Amino acid sequence: MVEAPQSQYALSCRLLRLLAYLLAGAIIAQALGYLSSYLLMEDPQAAGMMAHLLMQHLAYCFLGCAFIILSLSNILIKRGKFQLKAIRLPSLILIISVAASSFLLIPRMDYLRETALQDGMPVMLSPLANYFAILDGITLLLLCTQIFSSALIAWRLSNTQSA
Repeated sequence: MVEAPQSQYALSCRLLRLLAYLLAGAIIAQALGYLSSYLLMEDPQAAGMMAHLLMQHLAYCFLGCAFIILSLSNILIKRGKFQLKAIRLPSLILIISVAASSFLLIPRMDYLRETALQDGMPVMLSPLANYFAILDGITLLLLCTQIFSSALIAWRLSNTQSA
């Protein structure tokens, strides 16, 4: 009898797939939490603060998971699994979009909120409202980028065969 050779890296590919599915599901859940805070709260400033807190706290998990996916795929590419090259760019885009929104834009928006509250008005009625709206739009665009790139990673890893 002839046995079909199994892939040497089947467990690693399964781990990559599991991490990608968890990451995509968690980012979609984050987006739903972002949306539900605006729908359930009457005060848009408090809803934005809550949604941004959620994004900032989940950013560490997302960055860790994306970094593990990128590192493990690079190791497997060096060992001959060249079909994993397709997830390098989406992983880098995901890392950059998570880091930019959580560590650059959201702290700046928090500062604008605090500055407006010290002046005695909500941020959307302050002179900084246009700048805040631009930053909020960019944050929402980066959230959509995160959803797209994590779904793309999961989809491309679902097409790779571990055996």
